[in-house]
Amino acid sequence: MKNLTVRDIMTHPVVTVQENDSLETVVTLMTKHRISSLPVVDDENRVIGIVGEGDLFLKERGIPFSMVKAPSLFNQWADPQRLPEIYARARCNTAGQIMTREVCCAQAEQSVGEIAETMLRFDLTQMPVLCDGKLCGMVARADLLRLLLPSEIIAPLQKASSN
Repeated sequence: MKNLTVRDIMTHPVVTVQENDSLETVVTLMTKHRISSLPVVDDENRVIGIVGEGDLFLKERGIPFSMVKAPSLFNQWADPQRLPEIYARARCNTAGQIMTREVCCAQAEQSVGEIAETMLRFDLTQMPVLCDGKLCGMVARADLLRLLLPSEIIAPLQKASSN
């Protein structure tokens, strides 16, 4: 148990999108697979970004040269009362337009402890996992929590997640 690597607990295969996929595709996949983020990959399966629920919902953003914060969505100031209208206009956006470009990735052979520490430090709920620079899995807080379960319960869960 103490020599566990990310490869031992990661989820694979991974549901992904590409830069030109529509937000409708992103939301459909997130909803269908009950996941909160999708790695954005290029044609060679390299991670170029990630789209999470946070990228699809209002955020507080500081107004330049002021102490005031205001809601923003898709890098624009947004009135929360007009959310349905904003979402209707955003349907023509792509994953590439809203993705977070700086992605913290794990390496498949890293220790589970290292990844847990990284996720804690950066307040991450999930991380893409790379093998030779290409996406090979995802590790989430839920994967770490499963380590609390007895091994006879974990084995069927791992088998189900790899199908």
